[in-house]
Parts: sequence; C-alpha cells; structure tokens
Amino acid sequence: MIDSYSDQVMFPRFEAAGYASLGNRDHRRSTSNTFSAASSLARTQGTHTLKFGFEGRMFRSNTRELRSPSGEFRFNTAFTQGPNPLTASSTAGNGLASLLLGTGISGDRLMTQYKDEAAQSFYLAGYAQDDWRVASKLTLNLGLRWDMDTPRTERFDHLNYFDPDVRSPLVIPGLANLRGGLIYQGVDGNSRHQYYWDWHNFAPRVGFAYQATPRTVLRAGYAHVYAASFKGASGTDTPYGFRGETPWISTLDGITPLNLLSNPYPTGLGVPKGSSEGLLSAVGFDFRPKFKDDKVPWAQQWNVTLQRELPGQFMFEVGYVGTRGRELALERYPNQLDPQYMALGSQLNQLVANPFYRHPNAGGILAGPQVARRQLLRPFPQFGELVGARDTGGRSWYNGLVISAKKRLARGLQFEGSYAWSKTLDFGEDTVQNEYDKVASRAVAQTDIPHRFVVSYIYELPFGHGRPWGNTALGVANWLIGGWQVNGITTFQSGLPLAITANNTAGLFNPRTSANNSGQSGKLSVRAQDRLTKWFDTSVFTQPAAFTFGTAGARINDLRAHGARNFDLSLCKEFQAIEKLKVQFRMEALNAFNTVQFSGPNTSVTSSSFGRVSAQANAPRQVQFGLKLLW
Repeated sequence: MIDSYSDQVMFPRFEAAGYASLGNRDHRRSTSNTFSAASSLARTQGTHTLKFGFEGRMFRSNTRELRSPSGEFRFNTAFTQGPNPLTASSTAGNGLASLLLGTGISGDRLMTQYKDEAAQSFYLAGYAQDDWRVASKLTLNLGLRWDMDTPRTERFDHLNYFDPDVRSPLVIPGLANLRGGLIYQGVDGNSRHQYYWDWHNFAPRVGFAYQATPRTVLRAGYAHVYAASFKGASGTDTPYGFRGETPWISTLDGITPLNLLSNPYPTGLGVPKGSSEGLLSAVGFDFRPKFKDDKVPWAQQWNVTLQRELPGQFMFEVGYVGTRGRELALERYPNQLDPQYMALGSQLNQLVANPFYRHPNAGGILAGPQVARRQLLRPFPQFGELVGARDTGGRSWYNGLVISAKKRLARGLQFEGSYAWSKTLDFGEDTVQNEYDKVASRAVAQTDIPHRFVVSYIYELPFGHGRPWGNTALGVANWLIGGWQVNGITTFQSGLPLAITANNTAGLFNPRTSANNSGQSGKLSVRAQDRLTKWFDTSVFTQPAAFTFGTAGARINDLRAHGARNFDLSLCKEFQAIEKLKVQFRMEALNAFNTVQFSGPNTSVTSSSFGRVSAQANAPRQVQFGLKLLW
C-alpha cells in the first residue's frame, strides 16, 4: 500500500537511539531564477559627494522535495525504561529494544508532496547617501536606505497561514470558544499574499572620520540593517492541505503503546485535500504554521575606532563594536501546554473520553474514543503539534573590543594581527524550553568566542646576496641560501560554550527540557589532556524529575569545548631557472606543531558517556611539498 501511495519508493527511515540509522528520507529536485535591475547615480557638489541608487529583484523558487515518502520510524528508550516509565536515566531503556517491540516515537509521518510549489516574490530597495567634507579634518557620512521583501505568492495558491484568534467552527461539548485555524490564500476573498506588506523598513546610517593629528584618526558609525525575511519566495514549504500527511500515532499518553510498527497506519493514508476544509482543516493533526504578521529581522550596529600610525611602517588600531539583533528568527511551539498544568503530574497522561470522537473532520490523535487529558488542556486542543513554527522575535547582543596592528613590509618583515575580546548573548537561536517564557532561555550564544587572536606574517630570511648575512654570496652558494621566505598564520581562540541536555519528561508538549543544575559551577581547572574522561564536574547536573523544567541555562558560560591553538607555516623560495622561467618551491605544514584540539564532550545527562571526550576536532599535522613554474 505504501509503495502505491509514495511520491518515490524509498527504503523507510529507521532510527534507534544509540545505534546507527538505516534508510533515507530526503530527495530534492529544485531550481530557482532571479531577475535583477539596478541603477545608481553619483554627483559631487562642493563639499558634498551625493549617491543615489535603486535595486529590484524578482525571485522565483520552483521546489520539488520529498520527505519521508515511505515513512519514518524512530525509537527511543521511553518504552523500555523502568521500573518507572516516566523516569529517564543513563542505565534505563534501550532504543533497539523499543524497535524490536515496535513501540516508537509518536508523531513521525509519512508524507507526499512535502514541498511541491512554484513561489514568487520581489525585493525592492533604494538608498541616498551624502559624504560631506565639513572641514579639512572632518568628514560626515549620512545615509538612508529602504528595503522591502514583498510577501510571496504561489502560482496555484497553495499557501495558507495560521490565525490564532479566529473563532473555530467546531462545536465540541465541554470545549466552548475554540480558537485558531488555517486561512487559505486566494479563496473566500483572501489575498494571494501569505504575509502582510511591510513598507516601513527605513534604515538610517551615520558616521564620521576625524583626523585629530596627522597620524591619528578617530572613526565612528551607526546603522540600522535589515536582513532577508521569511516573506520572500526562498524557503517556502508546502503547507498543510496541499501535502499528504499520515502520522504514526504510536501512543496517546507517552506510556501506553497504541499503533505498533507492524501496523503503523491502521486508519489508512492521508491525501491532500487542498483548501476544501477551510477552518476545519487539520483537526487532530500536526502542521507547521505560518504567521501572517511576521516581522523583518533587523539589527542596530555601531562602532568607535581610533587609528594611529607609529614609526617603522606600523599601524595600530583599537575599537569597540556593538550589535543588537531584533526580530530575529526563532522557532515557536504555540500549542505547548501552559506550565501551570505541571501540578497535575501523571494525571496529564491519563486517557479520558475524546469529545472529538466521531466528528467527521477529526483524525490523527483525535480519531479514537480516548485521548490524553493533556491534549484537551492545550491552547488549541483541536490540533496536534504546531511544530517548528517559524516566527520572529528573537534577540541578540554583541559587545566587542577589537585591537589590531599592521606592519608594512620593511627589512623583510610584514605582519597583520588582531585580538578580539567579546561576548555574545541571545535567545531564540535554539529551541526554547518554555514557550511561555522565551526570555528565560537568554544565554551566551552558541557562537560566542570570548577571546580570539589571529596573526599572519611574512619574513624574508636575511641570507644571500644583498642580505645582511651572505651579502657577497654568488653562484651556487647564493642559489642554496638566498631568497628563502617564511609565511604563517597563527590562531588562538576560546572554545564554544556547552549546552547540557536532558530527556524531555516535562509532559507539556514542549520541544526540549534542560538539565538540572545544583547551583554550583561544573568547571574543572586542569589541563585538557587530564580531563578527557571527565571534562567538567558531571555531578552538578542531573535529569529533572518528571513534570518539571530543568534549571540549567540553555548554554553554560564557564563550560566550554576545547579552544584552538594552531600554527600553519610555510617555507618557500624562487629559483631563476632560465631567463624567462622561475621555479617556486614550497613546503607547507598545516598544524605545524601537531597541536591537538579535542572535540566537545558528551553533554547528555542520561548518557553513560556524559562528560567524556571521545574524538579530536582538528586534523593532525599535514606536510605537503609543491613546485610551481612561473613564466
């Protein structure tokens, strides 16, 4: 039956926690076209240099992507952990045992027409800038830019969005005033555009350069910068109604098996219904909602820099850089249960009479006579998971001190280096623990690198004819010792912060649960080589009890993976073979001193390898030789 239903017959995907996966779930065949038009005008008038410009693009995305066309079946330890099935640990349960029993993770889906669309959008932008030389020592830069992504349309109007406030036409005993539903584009008088238009993305820029002394310059700047939005055609996926989805409902309460692997789809396979069901679409099913009021991500950026030229062809620079990200992309789970219901504990998993039973539009988790109590307490009890909802509202904060130095080539030596001392915070970058308190997930960003030092250098060795040593060397002697050059790049940087994870036993349909922290730091101040079996103090982190949130942050600032210490070096020389031919010899050593950088440790509190480092992150020393002919 699955073979005749599938877009493309593939071996189903099987995943058992702790074991290698089997099968595939993706197949893509997509293309896109971009048509651009741009113009600019520059005019100098007295002390003003004026610039104006416009850019327009039409973007078309034609996507054909399959996802789990023959089914996806995942198995964790939940159904084989005991004696208490709600308590997770590193010694309870086995993913392969769950597979052999046929008791998998509820919600995996078999899908047809996962992405099958022809979307279109436009990008429009205009700018004006004035570089104003106020005085011989002061220049101002004043500018204004306007950006807009037009809301996308789809050739066949295969689009919809989720309205959380619309009144549902469902009449269900005991569930009065149901809200939420899908609004379809291009029908019932609805616009063909999936999002609201946003005409207000004006981005001012201002900066100045002041020459305090002949060798000292102060620069500063501030700007609003808008990023690409979700409104464009890029990244569109086929919404519910225009794809066929059949969920594997392996359990209703997370404890009691329902549909086993031997017959995962007892009620048959779903087919696309288009917009025919309107606000009665997806009753009992999961879907990925879009929100019509998505904002455009933007950032505030500013910097102040002092540059000073020093004797010996030397340039020194020190500056501060700040960035604040606003309306950044985040992943929402709007059908998460309110944390106040945690007090009900195991009652949340109790099976109760299903008030949606036998309703002609009800399917999925609401198709049977019983349902878990927690389902009926959700904000939108008529739906399953509103999974991975792409929305905006995330934020980020970056502050950095940057010091750099540059030496022009003189006496055979040239180098350029920089050091950055910074901190990056954010929320929304990762899936939050609690949909009702997103700001609580504010933590150091997964890209945070407090210290980073990079220097590149070239040194012409002082040997050979015309050099300090061997100045009179000629012939073979000069051929052997002269003209050698050493090059290199050296990098030192801090490791990335760690996120301590735990099994999700909160019972609220939330996407993740953090570990518990005892209130103490887990940092161990010993050499990396001496803590490979215990990278940090694992005793300060534990699995939260069922129906509770973990207390640890999304990432831990003082627990970090191993930092980088790397030297890439090369030695090269050019030989004059004949009058018009040179031969360049090179020897390059990547990670020249064979310095190890260990990979991050296992960070799952329920893993038997918790806190252990088991691999190397960088490559061992590699030496390579080369000859190049120059003519």
